[in-house]
Amino acid sequence: MGLLLGEPYAFWVSNKLSGIEFDLWRAIGDELGLQVEFYVLPFAALDNAILPKLGLDVVAGGIHMTEERKKTFKFTQPYITSGLAIVVRSEIKWDGNVEKITFGVKKGATGEKIVQEWIKSGKKVKYTSFVSNEEIVTNLLIKKIDGAFFDYINALYLSNKYGFYVHKDLIYTISVGAVILNNSLEKRLNEAIAKLVTNGTVRRIVVSYVGSY
Repeated sequence: MGLLLGEPYAFWVSNKLSGIEFDLWRAIGDELGLQVEFYVLPFAALDNAILPKLGLDVVAGGIHMTEERKKTFKFTQPYITSGLAIVVRSEIKWDGNVEKITFGVKKGATGEKIVQEWIKSGKKVKYTSFVSNEEIVTNLLIKKIDGAFFDYINALYLSNKYGFYVHKDLIYTISVGAVILNNSLEKRLNEAIAKLVTNGTVRRIVVSYVGSY
């Protein structure tokens, strides 16, 4: 099992792994009677030139099941609904007018592209680009920016952790699933995932990290 690092899906707490996907895949392993070995990967490892060489059966970590990725990878059935959300500092009363706040965006990420599209359409949007999500969170906390774009589950987690406000209208919604590299496991994995979704286990795990879902 390869885990792509990124809060709240998979992250270190001291020297122990934690996160939604870590807990979920331990539960899937228990359901199947399998011992799960976890290997931590950077998100950049989500590459068809890299993954087949790693000897893994499955890779997970908040992976959005985009149409482009579906052309490249085989996915499990989806188990979490996420999307792209706008997070705003809690003291700002924002009505959704993108010209009224200053955004922080991650270089090359979807949020930056969206802001640039707004500007091309004639909207006067102020933004600053950053290299990492950690930089963006820091700049929200020190009030250098007003809002930013995050994966919806991550946005809920940050809201729970720092008291940010998650705007009610998502930019888009999308399913989260895992990439299957060992095709012989596909049927069993999907059956286990379906059971854990139906009996509420997945939801309980997500809620334990984000507070509400």
